[in-house]
Amino acid sequence: MKKISVLAVIGVMATASAFAGPGSMAKNNANNNMMQVMTVEQVRGASDNTPVIMQGYLLRQNGENSYVFQDSTGTINLEIDDSDWNGVTVSPTDFVEVWGEVDKNGMSMIEVDVSAMKKL
Repeated sequence: MKKISVLAVIGVMATASAFAGPGSMAKNNANNNMMQVMTVEQVRGASDNTPVIMQGYLLRQNGENSYVFQDSTGTINLEIDDSDWNGVTVSPTDFVEVWGEVDKNGMSMIEVDVSAMKKL
């Protein structure tokens, strides 16, 4: 009986940690794998073409398909093509989750090419 109780507690703790925010796990819509939610700071240190999931706010549009994204660690530019919005409309006060890939164009130009997003 104690083994079942211990396993139940471990299961509850694992489930609760999946909803804990940055550093937690999130299901990537593109391939149904569990990925860790990354901060802007972590994304800036990631390699080119690394798949990422971030949670935060879209502050403003910066160009035709360019947007400024912010979390508690900083800001980064996102490229969001019209087809990647999937009907989602957001304002700067909406907390969102974005899936994408790091796009490094030299040392100073780092952005995330978004493939999907949702409001949380």
